[in-house]
This record gives sequence, C-alpha cells and structure tokens, in this order.
Amino acid sequence: MFGISRPMLLVCLIAALNCASVGYDSSMMSSLNISEIFKARFGIDSNTEGLLTAVQNLGAIVGSLFAGSIVDKFGRKGGIFTACCIVLVATILHSTATTLAQFFVARIVVGFAKAIDIASVPTYLVELAPPNRRGFVAGLYWTCWLLGAIISSSVGYGARQYGGDWTWRIVCICMAAPALSCILSLFLVPESPRWLISRGREPEALNVLARFHGHGDETNVLVVAEFREIKEQIAFEKENSFQTLAAWWKAFLSDRANIRRGFILITLGMFEQTVGSNIITFYLDNVLTLAGITSDSSEFAINLSQYCVAFVIAIIGICLVDKFGRVPMLIGGTLYSAVILACMAGLTAAATGSVGGRNAIIAMVYLFQIGYAMSWTPLSFSYCAELLNFTIRAKGMGFYTIFDSLVGFFCQYVIPIGLDKIGWR
Repeated sequence: MFGISRPMLLVCLIAALNCASVGYDSSMMSSLNISEIFKARFGIDSNTEGLLTAVQNLGAIVGSLFAGSIVDKFGRKGGIFTACCIVLVATILHSTATTLAQFFVARIVVGFAKAIDIASVPTYLVELAPPNRRGFVAGLYWTCWLLGAIISSSVGYGARQYGGDWTWRIVCICMAAPALSCILSLFLVPESPRWLISRGREPEALNVLARFHGHGDETNVLVVAEFREIKEQIAFEKENSFQTLAAWWKAFLSDRANIRRGFILITLGMFEQTVGSNIITFYLDNVLTLAGITSDSSEFAINLSQYCVAFVIAIIGICLVDKFGRVPMLIGGTLYSAVILACMAGLTAAATGSVGGRNAIIAMVYLFQIGYAMSWTPLSFSYCAELLNFTIRAKGMGFYTIFDSLVGFFCQYVIPIGLDKIGWR
C-alpha cells in the first residue's frame, strides 16, 4: 500500500498517533475559545485569550534547547516516549485547573512536549523511510496533526451537552488518549537504524533495514548499499564531531552549506506561522463572530468540518509531494493562501450584512484549508528534517522549533487583540 512495506505502515500509524496527540493538545484551544462557559469560568478577554493560546510557544522554546540532546542520547523512540509522558502531565494540569495560573502552566508544559516531539518524530520517519517514499512518510507527520484536531473538535462538540465546567474539562481529559495509545504502540516498532549504528548496534540496524526495505533479506542490494552508506556517513561525522555545544555551533556556522540550511530553517519557521493558519486554527470563533455567526453549535460544527476537509486534502498533498517537489508546492500553497485571506478580509469588511456574504466568508475558511493543507501541512516539518544530515538533524529540528515558536507566540498573542480592536475594518 502506497508503495511501502507493512512494517513501515505500522510505523506510520504510530507516527500518526503521536502527531494526533500534539494536534489535539494544540488545537484544543480552538474548542475552548469557542466555549462561552470556559471564557466565563476564567474571565477570558481578548488579551487573555491571545496569551493563553500563545503561551505554549514559550514552553516549546525552552523545550527546543533540550530536545536535540534528548533525542540524540535516548534515541528517537526515547524522545517520542518522553514527549508523550509530558503530555500526560499536561493533561492532569489542564483537567484539574481551578485558576488561570494553573492553566497557563499547563499550556507551557504542552509546548515543552511539542518541542521534543518535533525533534523526534520527523527525524525518526526520515531515517526509517525508504528513499523513494520519504516525502510521503515524512509528510504524514504533520498531516496527522489534523487528525488530533478533528478528535479535539469532535470532543468539544459532544461535551457541550454536559453543561458547566465539564464542557471544557472533558476536552482536557481526553487529551491523554492519543498519548497513551502512542506509548503502548512504541513497543511494536524498532529504533532508527541510523541511531542504532551510531551506538555500535550494527546487527540490530541491519535487521531493521532488511525488515523495512528488503522484505527481511539482509543480502538485498538496497539494504546492503544503505547499510554501508549509513556506516560510512556516521563514521565520517563522528571523526569530525565536537565535544561541546559551542564547538558544534562554531563548526556549523563555518560551513556554507549549513548556513544555507540554517537560513531555510529560520525562514520556514517564520513563514509557517505567518501564512495565515493561526487565524483559522485558533481564532475561528473571532472570525465567525465578525461574520455574524455567534451560535456555539454552528461554530463547533464549522470548526469540526473544516478540519475534516483539511485532513482529506493533506492526505492528497502527501501523495503528490514526491511527484511535484517540495518547493513548488510550498510556493503555490503560499500564494493561494494569500489570495484567499485577502478575499476573506474584503468580505468581512463589506459583506457581513447579507446571508450570501456570511456564507461566502464561511466558504473562504474551507478554501483556505484546501491550499494550506495541500502544501504547508505535509511539508513544514518534513522538509526541514530531510535537508539536515544525521549529526545535526535532531538539534536542527530544535533550532527550527525555536524560531517557529517565537513567531508563533507573537502571532497567536496579537491576532485576537487585533480582531477585537479593528474588526478587520
């Protein structure tokens, strides 16, 4: 199926569970921002709403400083396990929150887990995927963020019937389900063969490569070639390795190719947050309110359905990555998203007085998701993991997360304040 082996499909399933956990944690705020009961419980205004949504990025920045070292020392599976355990801690903090301060701390903890997850899973998938299907497999990671968002939106929609604090506490409690599923599933998959070779566990690495790329045959031509190439690459990188982080950074910045890689990491991290997804992901409630749609039921339904559309489109996108290329899809998706957002802004300013105008704004939400999900969803993280070599991959993904989170914090904090003050007019 999809040109990959059954063992690789199992790895993809576990990666899907993992990213669904992150997607649930992140998009949960979209459901809570819609809930009037949650807002009243904690006295949420536009300023607090922005800060509460954005503060997870501060945790991600701190987590990024440690993520690379955790993933390199304990393995890619070790990093995934660590991220899931931290999510469980965050679940307890969220679901038992009685003060706004506790909820803030919970959001920071979620961001810390997200940083370790981003350093672990794309790295794991890129190192385990067959070369000819690497774009599909790696792109699956952030695509399944939408799966978590769908689950979160569904739980939020269903929890409305309970009334009181349970309308938001149930959403928080269910955060644990994807993380627990991922922890249990980790026992079914192997460690990254590249990491195993780097730790001198070559027989295990050869066995993994044979299972995933050679149908169990350790003498398969592709398996033998990959095994030899990985060994030679890691041996070369170890001979040129550095004992301190300062020495590592000095060497990294002295290499022109690494400087170009660093530039791509920084710019992709910035563009991923500014292309417009934050408005639709976290503040759909504000957008729909400006369009004259204030019913909780309608907002929850639109929120859930737009994530479902995005998930289907993202699956199509990852099937096209290896055919059309990474850069053309990112450029096309960015231009398309810009046009849709411009149309949405114009409609919100001039057409909210009619049913047709309000329906057109809703249509723009779905149209935006089509462009973003086709391009940025499968590529924003996987492209970065692909362009980094083994010794800098985990730390490089942490570096990416720092800039992604810095810009994310700014955008997610100012968007609700801006919408509240200017009303897009």
